Amino acid sequence: MRRLILLSTLVVLFSSVFAQQETMLSQYMYNQYSINPAVAGTKDYMPISMVYRRLWTGIDDAPTLHMASGHTSISDEMAVGAKLYNYSTGPNSKTGIEASYAYSFKAYGDAKISIGISAVLNQYYLDKSKLKFEVNDPTMNTGSEKLLLPDANFGAYLFDKNYYFGIASHQLFDRKVSFLNDNLEQRQVRHYYIHGGYNYEINKDIAIEPSAMLKMIEAGELQVDINAKLEYKKVAFIGFSYRTEDAAVVMLGINQEKIQFGYAYDITLSDLKKYSLGSHEIMFIYKIK
Repeated sequence: MRRLILLSTLVVLFSSVFAQQETMLSQYMYNQYSINPAVAGTKDYMPISMVYRRLWTGIDDAPTLHMASGHTSISDEMAVGAKLYNYSTGPNSKTGIEASYAYSFKAYGDAKISIGISAVLNQYYLDKSKLKFEVNDPTMNTGSEKLLLPDANFGAYLFDKNYYFGIASHQLFDRKVSFLNDNLEQRQVRHYYIHGGYNYEINKDIAIEPSAMLKMIEAGELQVDINAKLEYKKVAFIGFSYRTEDAAVVMLGINQEKIQFGYAYDITLSDLKKYSLGSHEIMFIYKIK
């Protein structure tokens, strides 16, 4: 009975952290490299991006995400990129590093196609001292467990100055993550992303950019993001997004020659709205010519 209580508690904790397995950024459309390695080198500058995301404020030990990334072209056809991130909640955390290579070529007109691949190394961490059980068992609630697992991502990206369309797949190795002598186990299933958008200039001052993303998980989950951005004089922008069965998002920010800053507030629409005050995300991008 004690063992059943212990494992049931851990399964709830473990699933709450890794069920979705990859936390989505609300402002991913401004940093598409975060979901697609083929985006590396597609800008005429090198963007250095930093993101902080705090999910479900009002809930103790709610998830937080820290991410830093950058990418640049190294020739007319080749580009490289890198990403560091940490996702944590309660006793669980996932820290990773990603290195990307992309190759691009002309498709038609001004459009180009980029193909990218990333090598990924993740560390999964469980701090057993933060677990609380009905029955005290010193052998189970002291110390920590760590797992170091390699993985890979792949993407393709079609783009020109007005539109883009991309596909990507993450966690290609389909690896198993297990803690406590395999009593707590979950497979890191593949994630698939299809994303696209179009920038339309109404006049010299105002432009709108509708975009969308379809996210599919091999476990059978499907989620759709529908977005719209309104930009004024290429300096200030406001955006809105709807994520199915999850949240409505309001975004605003500024865009200068060397920096871009954005803030997003997620209004929780799922059952968590009874307990959560929403999610916050801050994005900062420094542009190096």
